[in-house]
Amino acid sequence: MSPQTNVTTPGATTFAQCGQPHQTLFRLSAGVPVSDALEYASDLLNCANRMTLLATHGDNTEQCAMAAHYLSEMGKAVIDDVTSALLRMEAGHD
Repeated sequence: MSPQTNVTTPGATTFAQCGQPHQTLFRLSAGVPVSDALEYASDLLNCANRMTLLATHGDNTEQCAMAAHYLSEMGKAVIDDVTSALLRMEAGHD
């Protein structure tokens, strides 16, 4: 799969579960070019990676671990939405 410039995120992926078991707080935006979305996901996951390293050393380890958790959740949501868009494109639904 190679990202196409005309493929955009469907905005179907939700994240940040809260309250009731099936309630989520955030949804990705539709219409973002997948190349831009993947670049952003890479940045989020890079930050999460750095936070996990910081969580293994020094002070504020719990805060670093929670920040990494939230950043990872956001990055995964972006990748899931991009994957959905690319699979739809491959199946000829777009």
